[in-house]
This record gives sequence, structure tokens and C-alpha cells, in this order.
Amino acid sequence: MAQTEDRVEVEGLFEAHYADVLAYCARRVGRNEAEDVAGEVFAVAWRRRSEIESATARPWLYGVARGVISNRWRSGRRQHRLVDRLTGTVPLPVDGPDTVVVRREQDRAVMDTLRKLKQTDSEILMLAGWEGLSAPEIAVALGISVSAAEQRLHRAKRRFAQALAAQGGEIE
Repeated sequence: MAQTEDRVEVEGLFEAHYADVLAYCARRVGRNEAEDVAGEVFAVAWRRRSEIESATARPWLYGVARGVISNRWRSGRRQHRLVDRLTGTVPLPVDGPDTVVVRREQDRAVMDTLRKLKQTDSEILMLAGWEGLSAPEIAVALGISVSAAEQRLHRAKRRFAQALAAQGGEIE
């Protein structure tokens, strides 16, 4: 009986948040890998279903996605280093998952500025801007306190604005 209830609950979680998690993943790893990453996220959700609170489910899932993506990046870097050692070649630069083809100059300036920021700053700005998370939700996604999330978000916004101004970029 409990297994059936758990299954229904996780299926509801999947139906409610899969599209958001998939979009989160696609913006970070591209469309080709996004479905695999999202699938891993919901496999973790099934295993850790007792930890999920409905009020914070979406940011919790983003936190899991962030961990899955980080694991994939580390694994990918290790594989590249191994291949490079085995072949004796110089590693080619690998574009980050935030590389997005943009057409408008303003979008390019924003993306360039995000890339120049520390990863922690760009991640918190993307959680707030792209994923639409509030500071308490960001705290859940990153596993930090609400006050730490508020401070990091405030500082990241300030550093972003300074970096964008230094590039001569403006946001309407």
C-alpha cells in the first residue's frame, strides 16, 4: 500500500515539475543531454522521496539536478584528461553548458558577463532569473540558509551589474 502511495506521489511530482527540470537541465547541458539528466533527477527523487516536501519540491529538484550536472562535468573532465594523456594531445577548450547561441547584442552582453562571473555567482543569478526562484527556494536548491542565499544573490547582482557596466553593456 505504501509503495503504491509513494508511486502516485512521485508520479504527481514528475507531472508537476518535469518540464521545469528539463528546461533547467537544457540551459546548462544542452538539449542532447537534458533528458538523461532529468531522468537521473527523478530517479534520485524516487530513492529519496521521503525527503521531499511538496512546498519546496521544485527547488529541491533543481538542487538534485545541479548535483547530477556537476557529477557529469567532473566525469567528463576526467575522461577528457584520460583521453589527452592516452593520445598525448593538448586538450581543446570545452564550451561550458551555459553557451547559448543568441542573436541580440544585449543577450550576448548578458551571457558574456555571466560567463565572466564566478560560477557560484552565475548559478545563483540563473536560479533567480531563469528558474524564477525566490531566495528561500534558492536556499533549498543550494543547500544553504535563506540569509546566505539572500546575501549571495545580492552580491551576485551587484558584481553582475558592475561587470556589465565595465563591458559597456546596458539592460533595458
